[in-house]
Amino acid sequence: MKRINILVTTLILVTFFSCDEASKGSKESQITKLRIENYLDTIQKSFKNYTTNTVIRKELNDFVKSDFKSKLNSGIFNDLPLKLNKVEKCNSKYVLKLEHSLTSKYYDRGLLNALEIEIYAETDEKTAKQLTENKFYLIEATFKEYITFQNNESYCAYSLMSPFMGFSSGISDNEIQFGAIGVKLKTIKPFTE
Repeated sequence: MKRINILVTTLILVTFFSCDEASKGSKESQITKLRIENYLDTIQKSFKNYTTNTVIRKELNDFVKSDFKSKLNSGIFNDLPLKLNKVEKCNSKYVLKLEHSLTSKYYDRGLLNALEIEIYAETDEKTAKQLTENKFYLIEATFKEYITFQNNESYCAYSLMSPFMGFSSGISDNEIQFGAIGVKLKTIKPFTE
């Protein structure tokens, strides 16, 4: 009788844990991909072997540089939570520094793990003073310009990430860098899941 009780208890526990694992697996498969994830997936499929061929990787990165401006204007980042790193008064204007990077990201999965971008957006004083640094926000914005060492002072962007843009190779093989971008901010709202 004792063996039957142990057997029944074991079967119940195995069934319980199996159902729990199946539930976790189905939740993971139900994750809706963000627009930027779909975009990066499409690029990788279009440029097969970019990880093992320098010519193909250069073609991919040239494509990204020319295509990305229109993608940003069509809302590629609208559903990506960006961390508000800093609100700064820059001369007479207010500038928001938002980012998704290896160290400041909301989603920790797939290609989003490798994505690095800094967004600089001018805003009005009222909006600037209502926001909370180190919180995540969703934005709607249009492309204004890439921020370089020649124009960084107008955004108070004194320390920029690498000016490289694209899928990297070498030491940082797993990074997809979009650099620092100045945008025209349309809307900003707190991210809630």
